[in-house]
Amino acid sequence: MIPISNLLLIDELSTIEHVKSLSFNRSAASTGETQARMYIEKELAKEQIDSKVEYFSWAGATRILMRMSYLIIIIYLLISRLFLVLIVYYVIKHLSERTRNLSLIKKEQSKNILAEVLANEESQKRPLVIFSAHYDSISANISYRVQWLIFLIYKILIGFYVFLIVVFSAWLTLDFLLIFLIPEDIIIIISYLSLIGIVLSIPILYLVFNESPSSGSIDNASGVSILIELSKLFQRNPLEKTDILFLWPGAEEWGLKGSKKFCKKHFNYLDQKYDLNRSILINIDMVGSYIGLIDRVGLFRRRFNHNLNDVIETTARNLNIPLIRYNKLIEPNSDHKIFRKYAKRAKKKLQIVCFHSHKDTKYIHSTKDTPEKCSVENLNGCLNICYQALRSVDLRVE
Repeated sequence: MIPISNLLLIDELSTIEHVKSLSFNRSAASTGETQARMYIEKELAKEQIDSKVEYFSWAGATRILMRMSYLIIIIYLLISRLFLVLIVYYVIKHLSERTRNLSLIKKEQSKNILAEVLANEESQKRPLVIFSAHYDSISANISYRVQWLIFLIYKILIGFYVFLIVVFSAWLTLDFLLIFLIPEDIIIIISYLSLIGIVLSIPILYLVFNESPSSGSIDNASGVSILIELSKLFQRNPLEKTDILFLWPGAEEWGLKGSKKFCKKHFNYLDQKYDLNRSILINIDMVGSYIGLIDRVGLFRRRFNHNLNDVIETTARNLNIPLIRYNKLIEPNSDHKIFRKYAKRAKKKLQIVCFHSHKDTKYIHSTKDTPEKCSVENLNGCLNICYQALRSVDLRVE
């Protein structure tokens, strides 16, 4: 077992114990997600770390399926020139506040968990380190790669029906002006397209309604456990010149909803308070059979950061902790992408770090993702690397 140097107050088995304690279905908007949130809060309270819960709503799979059905219905109404039906619906829908908020499928509710550890020295525009690890899980009856392909097809399908609405709206305008008439057999064509859409949507139900939920150990109880212990370490030994924000986002598996809500609400404030050009986002998403660190992504091998990965690799080498630094053609869809998007929009050089054991994706979202797949040596190793690397970076802050 890898010793945690100079950190004798931390039990070396605490990380794996957290993983085992969180080994249950934590799907977004479920009672399991609430239990996980309460567990994180309880662990933080043991070290007298104040935490905050921020609630938000998001659209689940059923709501998305209903929206696609609405799109298909609207297309038929447009083609059949039943504009009065659309007008009546619009009027009734906006008749009052109650009807405006009326929906056959309500939005799901989820939450983000936040905790802060302030630096010993307060200064204007000091740097900030943000740790992120999503705590929700998702279950499926098919492999992760097949899931990814199905969801890609589904997104294309949704986009296609949106495109059809735009095209037929313009087409109807031309038809009324007798510039370009709609063919009589267009209804048959749209019928076939709709049938294809419905058939391709059926696998989504197979993905969502699963009787054998995953325990979500690698993805991402591993990251949650590391963040819990890191928050305790830094609470006892704060950085001198750098604040730390710990974020456990919810509904990550449904399109990074938690990180999107967090950045929308807080990014501008963080930009005003901190120097984001000297700040860091560390996303820990999967530490299983090894410690993986993403270095470059995309066809042109874009680097994640300027030199922070070098610092992390040097730290791992000095601690004699195995670390695999690798390139990825298709970047993992994890919370760090949202922070990069907001940083780019604000023209800030926020450095991004992502720990991700991508070879373990063959286990995730299934009953194979069990605590035994998480190595306690790797959990403690990632914990130690993050702690020591940030201490060395903090010493360089002017």
